[in-house]
Amino acid sequence: MIRLVLFDIDGTLIRTGGAGQRAFARTSAVIHGRPNGTDSLRFHGRTDSSLVREFLRTNGIPDAPWNVRHFVDAYTFLLDAELRRSIGELCPGVWQLIHGLRALPNPPVLGLLTGNVRVGAALKLAAHGLAEEFELGAFGDDHEERNQLAVIARDRANRKLGRRLEGHEILVIGDTVADIECAHHIGAQCLAVSTGGISLAELLAHSPELAVESLEEVTAERLVNGPVRREESTDWESLYQMGDTRWDKGRPAPGLVEFLAREPRIPRGRVLVPGCGRGHDAVAWASAGHEVLALDLAPSAVAEARRIASADAPEGTLEFAHGDFLEPDSEIQGFDWLFEHTLFCALPPETRDAYVEAVARSVRPGGFFLALHYLQPRDPSGPPFGVTVKEILRRFETHFELREHWVPSSFEGRQQRERMFLWHRRAR
Repeated sequence: MIRLVLFDIDGTLIRTGGAGQRAFARTSAVIHGRPNGTDSLRFHGRTDSSLVREFLRTNGIPDAPWNVRHFVDAYTFLLDAELRRSIGELCPGVWQLIHGLRALPNPPVLGLLTGNVRVGAALKLAAHGLAEEFELGAFGDDHEERNQLAVIARDRANRKLGRRLEGHEILVIGDTVADIECAHHIGAQCLAVSTGGISLAELLAHSPELAVESLEEVTAERLVNGPVRREESTDWESLYQMGDTRWDKGRPAPGLVEFLAREPRIPRGRVLVPGCGRGHDAVAWASAGHEVLALDLAPSAVAEARRIASADAPEGTLEFAHGDFLEPDSEIQGFDWLFEHTLFCALPPETRDAYVEAVARSVRPGGFFLALHYLQPRDPSGPPFGVTVKEILRRFETHFELREHWVPSSFEGRQQRERMFLWHRRAR
């Protein structure tokens, strides 16, 4: 259970309309006579103290402590003025989440983990009515390195609670890659939110435990207690018989279509498509000239796939079979390609080791594994079950060499939440 929630400020709790960057620029011009002195600074995910030192060094000014203090004092004075004239706003879902966390039977400690200096943080929070909402924090004048701020915030929470928090009891909420990295630096979980200008896809590429477009998508209960997972296997046959196949879009995955069009000269060969459903992806492979075997656990899916494919696929290049991909089978070996479309994430997480071994068993040395993973579905309960890029790389790199991974075209509602991986099978 989460006992400490640490919020970033800019882009996570509030948007200041650029007040901080304008105050930096005015300080550069007014105090140091350099009107363009901050143009080269990259502000996202940085601490104020590191930005000040970079400005001083870039402009040939000694980064001695007194020069840093002089800049920060002027900056916070000008920040106050900029905030008064700025049209800022709270990010979506902030109040609902804060109130939800405070209303829990055993509420976590709410704190700050921000690169803002303490005075700057107080000014920004006060301008948006958040000044009294946080019990502790770590700030940009505590340390220049963002990762060390996570250590400081954790240690302050330890002293407040009178015990040592474990990493899994801490949640960092932020909008940049730096927030993800500093959370993982202390073994904490991270909720990444794309309200600060960094895309959901880019955040997901750095393996946060959860990523959302805004805090409106999460509840306090979900964050503190974690997702409610159905660990038992899904009865896919019953779902097909009832017609409850919301995942089926009636056409091949856009990412696969995109790949086959991009790589028209890939060597023709034998392709295995496990978890094929109604066979749309298998038809796409067969239509590209490959010899395809498509498997599914649900007999009804296989029957429907055969019916659909009879009108769409070249004759003799496509076979559908009922079978369990995870069960060792001497015939399911030696394929040149294996393509999976969100199968890994549809299986209960405890079967992932068996899935990796099944993929390795099926693809010949020198063959290829093309996988379309749905990293973070909106529904936390599954299936599909969320997975991170870090876990995918860790699990498959034993048997495969990664050639590339990228954000593919996706069906409506899945944009930026999917990622495609192209692997090359290592020699045994």
